[in-house]
Parts: sequence; structure tokens; C-alpha cells
Amino acid sequence: MKKFFAILLTAALLLSLAAPAMAESKPFAGKTLTVLYMSSVYADAARSIVPEFEELTGAKVDVVDFPYVTLHEKALLDLTSGGTAAFDVIDVASQWDGEFFPFLTDLGPYIEKDGYDMDVWIENVLNNCGKWQDTIIGIPNANTPQVFAYRTDLFPDGLPDTWKEYREKSIELTKDGFYGVTIAEAPGQLGGVFDYILWSMGGAWADEDWNVTINSQETRDALTHLYELNKKAMDPANLSWGVEESIKAFLDGRAAVCETWPTLGVTQNAEDPEKSQIVGKWALSTIPYEKTGITLLSAWDVAIPANSENKDLAWEWIKMYTSAEKQQQFYDEFAIFSPRKDFWEQDAIKNSALYELRGALDTANMWWRIAASVEADTVLNTVVSAYLTDQMDLETAVTEMEKGIKMALENSPPEEGIKNFNH
Repeated sequence: MKKFFAILLTAALLLSLAAPAMAESKPFAGKTLTVLYMSSVYADAARSIVPEFEELTGAKVDVVDFPYVTLHEKALLDLTSGGTAAFDVIDVASQWDGEFFPFLTDLGPYIEKDGYDMDVWIENVLNNCGKWQDTIIGIPNANTPQVFAYRTDLFPDGLPDTWKEYREKSIELTKDGFYGVTIAEAPGQLGGVFDYILWSMGGAWADEDWNVTINSQETRDALTHLYELNKKAMDPANLSWGVEESIKAFLDGRAAVCETWPTLGVTQNAEDPEKSQIVGKWALSTIPYEKTGITLLSAWDVAIPANSENKDLAWEWIKMYTSAEKQQQFYDEFAIFSPRKDFWEQDAIKNSALYELRGALDTANMWWRIAASVEADTVLNTVVSAYLTDQMDLETAVTEMEKGIKMALENSPPEEGIKNFNH
């Protein structure tokens, strides 16, 4: 009996000694981390690493996602609620950085504590995504410039260099239910289409001091170009199509060009015979060069709400999600392009058609990142849609754009000292 009690005592002692070590190896055991992403591949990528993260930290992870059209509202409501954050990590579209800035955690102390290397990111992407007024409030995790996917059998020498030549060729190719172009023009997406045409032609919403400059010949040219494409080179239903419908039309072989975000369906499916009718007959290209060739940047950064109660755990998630290993995994499994410089320097990317996109990431713009950007973008979406559906003539459209952008700036004036770098 004494021997039996001695064995029990020894076992209890060993367990008591092991418990601190176990707790130390998984310091977040018992905690739950809630992360918010846009529905689609970004949320899929987050879910793919949950088992590994839970195993390493002992925490539980809940991935919540919303479509882009409602994500801003859901995130902002939680950030400004005044209570404890419902989300511990938020994947922020870069155009919301300035608006969300007062409600996000300064990541500087975490970066310094862990020696986290910020030099790995493409500078233009970081400056447009995650950095605000020299403060890092998010770590970039995904980026792509708006580009054109095109049929190489119809454009054997690549796309034309100017919008005029591009438009004329697109109209020429449109016949018998086949269309020259397809573009995502559903509500919330049409304004961005107008933007990259305007910027490439040398136009802008405003100058660096926020003086509104939208009433310009470049604006008229951009609107006219888009109008002609819609009337003469696109499916009549195209104005109601989102990214999914637009990409599907291209993959189904019903359009010569798809102006799109390539990582939302083209790069994943174009070479899959079960999903594509254009296997081996497509490529990606930067947009036609008019005056600047500047296109629209889509970039996302993972941030921590200031009212999160799990900031240390949230930072561990961000480090894993943005690591070189996971960024490569997200490309391999979901075709998400990484903002890391070394991602673009690997031979598999440098020797592929995708590498043409790398140069665009050094110059691509995001529309304003101040609070007024959402209102201004909404105005442009509404006005461009009204113009393309003949509810508004050209001059009225330009006037309404100017009025709407001025009102957005009056309702949410930029902070003193903030310059408009997108001009």
C-alpha cells in the first residue's frame, strides 16, 4: 500500500511540474479569437490555417466573413460601437485605412518587440495599405492591380496601347452573341472602373490640396469611352454583373477581354477544362497607357481593433497569416498575390505571364483613404450608372460628380496636413 501511495504521489508531482510547461507552450489556451474577412478566397485562406493556429496557441478561432458590399458597414459599426470589439482582427480594404485609423491599434510596439521586418513589403503597397500618417495600423496581406484578362488568339500581339485603339478593336470583335469586353459593373464596383480609366487618361478627383478637379476633359473622355463600350461592345446585361458573372462570361468564351481582379476567379480557373472554355488561350495585361497608365490597386491589411481584448493573440494571428510560408500557401491554394517582394522574385512567378503585374504594383493607386472616400465613391457609382443607362447626359453627369465630391469633402473634411497623393 505504501508503494502504491508513493507511485500516486510521484505521478501527482510530475503532473504539477508539467502543467506550467504545458501552459507556457500554449499561453492562449481557453481564449477565442474572432477574425473578420471579406467573403471569397480571403476568408477561405483564413479558414485554411485555423487548425494549425489553434494547435500552436491553444486558442479557438472563429472566422466571420461578409461580402464586400456590406463588409465596410459591419466593420465600422463594430469599431465605433464603444463596447468590446466583436472582432479581434479585421481585414481592411486599404481605402478604409484613414477612416478606421482612430479605432485601430498602433502596431509599432508589436513590430519593435518581435523585430518584425517591414522591409519585406512592396513600398507602394505598404504606403497605400496599412500605413497612415507614418503609423502602421495594418500589415498588408493581399494585393492585385486591376488588369485585363484577354484572349491571346484574338489579340496575338497583346492588347492595344491606347484606349481608343482598345475600344475600336473591342467593338470590331462584337458580333453574334460574342462581346469584345466584359466588366464588373454592379453597384459598388462601377465607380472603380471609371477611376482607372480616368487616372490612366491623366484625370483625378481633386488636386493634392483637395481642390476638386473632376470637371475636366479627362472625365468626359473616360465617361464617353465607357459609354461606347457598354453600348457597342458589351452584353446588355453587363451593368448588373458583378465580378463572378463577368469572369464567368470570359471563361465561358463569350468575351474577348475581361477587365477584372484576376485573383477572384481567372487565375484559379482559366486553365481548368471543367470550368473554362479558353484553356491555353488567355493572358493578363496591364491597362492601356494613355497619359499615366496608372491602374486601380486592390490591397488589404490585417489590423487589430483598439477595443479588442485579445490584442496579443491577434498579433500572433497576423504574424502567421502574413508570414512568407502562409503567403506562398495562399497563392498555391487560392491564387492570392502576396505584397511581399520576394514572392514576385521567385522563378515560378518571374517566368510566368503574371510577372507583368509586378510593375503595376509600384504605381497603382487607391482612391482616397480618408473618411470622405466612401461617400465620394458612392456618388461616382450612382452617377456613372445613371449616365450609362441614359438617365443623365454627359454634362449633367460631370456636374453631379463635382457636386457630390465637394459635398463628401464638406461632410468629412480631411485632417489638417493630410495631402491627396492620388492626383
